[in-house]
Amino acid sequence: MIKTLRYTFMAMLMLVCSTAFAGDITLNATDFAGGETATVTQDGITLTIDKGTSTSGAGNLYNGQQFRIYKGNILTVSSTVGNITKIVFTCTANNEVKWGPGCFAAQDGYSYEGKTGTWVGNAAEVKFTAESNQVRATTIVVTVGGEVGPTKKSAGLKFSESTVDYELGTTFTAPTFTKATTAAVKFVSDNEEVATVNAEGVIAATGKEGKAIITASAEENADFNAGKTTCTVYVYRMNVYKKATAVEAGKQYLIVAQRDNKTYYAAPVKYNAEKPYGYLNSFKVDGIVDELKIKSSYKNAFTFEAAEGGCAIKDANGYYLYMDGKHASFQLGNEAKAWTVEPAENGTFTITNNGQFIQYGNGTFTTFGAWTEAQDKAVKPMLFVFDEAAGINGVQTTVKQQSNVRYNIAGQRVGADYKGIVIVNGKKYLQK
Repeated sequence: MIKTLRYTFMAMLMLVCSTAFAGDITLNATDFAGGETATVTQDGITLTIDKGTSTSGAGNLYNGQQFRIYKGNILTVSSTVGNITKIVFTCTANNEVKWGPGCFAAQDGYSYEGKTGTWVGNAAEVKFTAESNQVRATTIVVTVGGEVGPTKKSAGLKFSESTVDYELGTTFTAPTFTKATTAAVKFVSDNEEVATVNAEGVIAATGKEGKAIITASAEENADFNAGKTTCTVYVYRMNVYKKATAVEAGKQYLIVAQRDNKTYYAAPVKYNAEKPYGYLNSFKVDGIVDELKIKSSYKNAFTFEAAEGGCAIKDANGYYLYMDGKHASFQLGNEAKAWTVEPAENGTFTITNNGQFIQYGNGTFTTFGAWTEAQDKAVKPMLFVFDEAAGINGVQTTVKQQSNVRYNIAGQRVGADYKGIVIVNGKKYLQK
């Protein structure tokens, strides 16, 4: 009897010891500072960052503020204490904004809303790619289920392109869609005025500028995990700006500088209510040009409005530029302030407010500011006016991808040997 009890006790002990941990493990970025930068381990959970395609190297997990996964990095979350069933990221920005959870590439089981990104599944390790931008998370909570669950296959939802840039007036080429799951796939456009999608996942541009996110999703079934993927369509036209010799009130202008066989144009200051000021950063093109073509989605033009004593300069965000007489950076406000605008024979302009005139490239800087005196190596700006008549906005041609993928009437993908009614490229056929 004693021997029997001893064996029973030992069997129970072995069962308890062999059962993996089940519960939540919270990794808080403030608990890690200094030391390594690309690996974190806590309570059997390991975070590892691989450089991937990033030009900035592997991200930083030990800065004591956030777990930083640079654009192009691959974050691996792995467990030695049981399979992972859930991962929750709390990020420092919302959705697809830089540092937000929406900057991770779409994958099966992953979704996000606001500052929270959530993966649900069953795996010993999960990989996340920071695709569109850097991701910063203050906490990562990993739920471990304890036991290895049944292995299901990936839904394999995929558009051939995750982003499509389409210029109006050119031919639109729709990305192809593929899937592995046998579950029906639902397609949705969040902006049908810009782009639509049909039941087969074929995307079409409507001819209107803007942005549309196409989402494909499938429910979990007996063999496949749930899946989700997106394709973002950006539709734009090219705005044409030509070198101006005078200023006309009410028109839009690029603030331009030319130096060292390059042409630079200014971008508005990103407004911050706590610090409403800054220098104008610049974009560049090679060569000295008299015309610039800029995507309509890039809001870099400044409106010169009539004002007593000159012109007020308003950026694309609706803020007026002015100088405070103390700093070379532009101040931003809601009140129009007059600038004097004086053209010169060489095509430049002396644009002055409060005794400070706009210049580009003080020393080695590649920004626009305003000073009371000429700066080292700096040049005065030119103005390129928006030419509405020259804007490229022709008629689009939409090309539908002919994928030749077969589906049955339930929307399930079938092979070439399937008998019965099939749907191929939106048309029904009886296959015998």
